[in-house]
Amino acid sequence: MNRTLLLASLLAAPAFGQVDGWLNWRGPLQAGVSTENALPDSVDPTKPLWTFEARGRGTPVIANGRVYSFFYTGEDKNLEEGIACLDEETGRLLWEDRWSDFVSDVVYDRYAIGAPSIDPETGEVYILSTAGILKCYSPEGMLHWEKSLTEDLGRLTFPNGRTGSPLIDEDRVIVHVITAHWGPTFGPAGDHWYAFDKTNGDFIWECRPGVGPIDSPYSHPVVGELDGQRLLYAGTGCGQVVCIDSRTGDAQWRFPLSGGGVCASPVLLDDRLIAINGKENLDDSTFGRMVAIKLGARPNSESGPVVLGKESELWRNGLTAFTSSLVRVGDRIYNTVATGELCATDLNTGEVLWQHKLGSDQIHASPCYGDGKLYVPMTNGSFHIVRPTDEGPELLQTVQLEGSCLGAPAIFNGRIYVHTTERLYVFGDGEWRGTRRAVAPLTVTGKPGKAVRLQVILSNTLLTVGDPLHVRVRSLDDKGLTVSEDLVDANFELPGVIQIPAGGGDLTATSPGVGAVTVRMGDLSGSARLRVVKPLGWAEDFEGFELNKQGADGLPSAFPPSYWTGVFKKWEVVDTGASKVLRKTLDMPLFQRAMGFNGHPDMSNYTVQIDGMSDGNRRTMGAIGVVNQRYLIALMGNLRMVEVSSNHERIKEQVPFRATPGVWYTIKSRVDIAEDGTGTIRGKVWPRDEPEPDAWTIEVTHANPHINGSPGIFGFTPQSRFHVYADNFQVTPND
Repeated sequence: MNRTLLLASLLAAPAFGQVDGWLNWRGPLQAGVSTENALPDSVDPTKPLWTFEARGRGTPVIANGRVYSFFYTGEDKNLEEGIACLDEETGRLLWEDRWSDFVSDVVYDRYAIGAPSIDPETGEVYILSTAGILKCYSPEGMLHWEKSLTEDLGRLTFPNGRTGSPLIDEDRVIVHVITAHWGPTFGPAGDHWYAFDKTNGDFIWECRPGVGPIDSPYSHPVVGELDGQRLLYAGTGCGQVVCIDSRTGDAQWRFPLSGGGVCASPVLLDDRLIAINGKENLDDSTFGRMVAIKLGARPNSESGPVVLGKESELWRNGLTAFTSSLVRVGDRIYNTVATGELCATDLNTGEVLWQHKLGSDQIHASPCYGDGKLYVPMTNGSFHIVRPTDEGPELLQTVQLEGSCLGAPAIFNGRIYVHTTERLYVFGDGEWRGTRRAVAPLTVTGKPGKAVRLQVILSNTLLTVGDPLHVRVRSLDDKGLTVSEDLVDANFELPGVIQIPAGGGDLTATSPGVGAVTVRMGDLSGSARLRVVKPLGWAEDFEGFELNKQGADGLPSAFPPSYWTGVFKKWEVVDTGASKVLRKTLDMPLFQRAMGFNGHPDMSNYTVQIDGMSDGNRRTMGAIGVVNQRYLIALMGNLRMVEVSSNHERIKEQVPFRATPGVWYTIKSRVDIAEDGTGTIRGKVWPRDEPEPDAWTIEVTHANPHINGSPGIFGFTPQSRFHVYADNFQVTPND
């Protein structure tokens, strides 16, 4: 539930013309390093300066007297994730916003695994929730805009819940997620990067720099300048280290490193990038490696990013870390590895100078450096202060914090911030310095050259029929620098779902579908993709589909509606002999469980109805269901149950219902929000050929309900043995 809570007495907001602090989880130098002096040699966990009593797995950020914590609180169906704004001096809560998880696979309370990011120009705060909602807040807590990446772009969910941290670069906020069946190729799941205008959420570019994903993404990018280009570097869930043009979204190169995800954040020098992984290496059977990748100009490739090989390695060593990121201090790299050691590496040669055991293992937590000391949280909740030298580490202190540590410390104004799965600790000497240190954003200077391309920026990538669409057009030079803005003499080539109104003005969404807005001006061109969905009050019986392709079993079939996201290759339209229906495919075991969305995430107060049927026998059947306002209501054939869920560990309630293979059932659902803010999710199932019963089959209450969300479809084919079918999909406004 999205609800911004301001304190009764809103403090006078500081001027945010110059924003100072620890603005992102890697800090001002992008390497987990602070330039401050007089930092503590020891801390007392029983006497912190203050604490924030909420659980977290990431890193707080600090700006202009305020601390922002990504946290979660509550249990079971009452668990909520949120962002809190705290007074830097006292820890007093200034405002917070909370929301519930929805239709995700997250297990074991794996929430708040990431960090907010603060715009160094405006002080605005950005966060990506575990449910995939990108949010932008003012420093005073007003929600400026949000994007549901799951419902808009087909973002996939994973049990580990990792989200990472948005990157703020120039006028862009950039996120790294895995999405499927959206973008220029309309293809399978892949590591995708999306850039939005930081002021209003307008869509700027999309990039798929790697291959098919193996793991969910987590690596936060570092940004640098090379030959006038503004480039970002990061690991991906497909085992690559990638380089992307931050202004254009063009993938420059990829370096295959690992048989699993490269989840740690790299560190950047002028001529090299240092990265580490913790999975099986691609060229031998060992696990884990740190590498130095030589940077330089790469030839352009029309077929995609250049694939780098071993010739681009300057050195390698055998250190192993999965998500624990690197710290660079001068020509030394410090990091913790999977087996719990703190390590020092010579940046020039890759030689491991020493390793020192701090714990039995290390999963996600990363060190932080300041004032000649490393501040090192460990998975088991131990916290270590170490003075590193080339001869070895001097252990200054080891203390035990409550909970586990999975993030990284933040350092600002002489204070050390450490989040655990119990609370946020703030340590320091007690003296309030109140100092401000300017954090200059990385800039690339120089005048733009000749325009070589157009960049098309859309106010939205997802619209409902009748919605306006504002399009901005820029011309860019070969370095991605803007030559001219808001071009008015460009020619638009529009898909059938969009039209230009008479007399000019914004474009208008006219019919459901997908397409790309292409703009041409002389020899220059650019395009951007969008999707248009139907407004509330529609039905689909699939009879109008032409079966013009061959299905996996050789029978004629058709693709599902193009504007339904997350269904391509997972569902197909077939003719059963009695009628045309939507059928869950079986040829891809990875897609046994599939969820797709066919509306806008702002929709609310509607009823969804569908007819569903499963092949099978008395021992094995599939599941068929609908998504209504971010709740799943499904007939679980194998379980002989009707189920309401959102996240299975948060909301999962069932009532008995014995379904028969080969029999069509009607599934109906609605979500009602009461005046007190609580919600009731109702589901009804009955044999399609029988009259609708008066009573609801299942009713579930939720204290913190989802107040909006796209309708959608769900299907599950255990072991990919038996099809499930859907027909007569209806979405009806309740009023």
